[in-house]
Amino acid sequence: MTKGIRIVVLACALGLIALTGFVALGVPVPGDAELVQLALAARDDSLTVAIWVLAFISSSIPALLITLAVSGVELWRAHRIELNAAWATVAYLGYVASNIGLRVAVGRFRPGVEYIPHLLPEVQAGFQRFSYPSGHAGAALFAYAALVVLAWPWRVCRWVALAVALLVVVGTGFGRVYLGVHWPTDVLGGYLLAGFWLGIGIALRRNASSPAR
Repeated sequence: MTKGIRIVVLACALGLIALTGFVALGVPVPGDAELVQLALAARDDSLTVAIWVLAFISSSIPALLITLAVSGVELWRAHRIELNAAWATVAYLGYVASNIGLRVAVGRFRPGVEYIPHLLPEVQAGFQRFSYPSGHAGAALFAYAALVVLAWPWRVCRWVALAVALLVVVGTGFGRVYLGVHWPTDVLGGYLLAGFWLGIGIALRRNASSPAR
């Protein structure tokens, strides 16, 4: 693991531990409730449609399909079956498992505001009644950042992938609050958890024995 990746993993881990402590203890985070009200005030029919699209493409199944595709390309480039080349899927599964574990352990309920229904709603499983950390926000960061990592060797593809990733990640984070299903700190927690596992995944990738490395 390179120094840069170690710093990212450590920073995400420490930030997540601190934030989780505040949320679990019920300590109010300045601006959390105020940002919810600002997002609700921005509701508009046209914007809602865009948020619906973002909510769908950042949900768990599309994110898993993206990581499977990234791993498939990496395995093809490696010309062999090896765990490290499947870094995206392996780390994403770690993210999903830890996300569920944190939700159950922290037990934070969703904001008591008007909810906007959409595809793949958040109440299909028992643990989904809890909101911390946001699964969609983390899945968006992980999956679309994995695409950026895959596209990085090609300059044009790199910047296109980066622009798309930023749009989806930021838009999804806002959308979780906008739809009334998450607190801003839930979104931040999802980002930190996904950043941690993304760093672990990239470290696995760097340790792969592929000639493409």
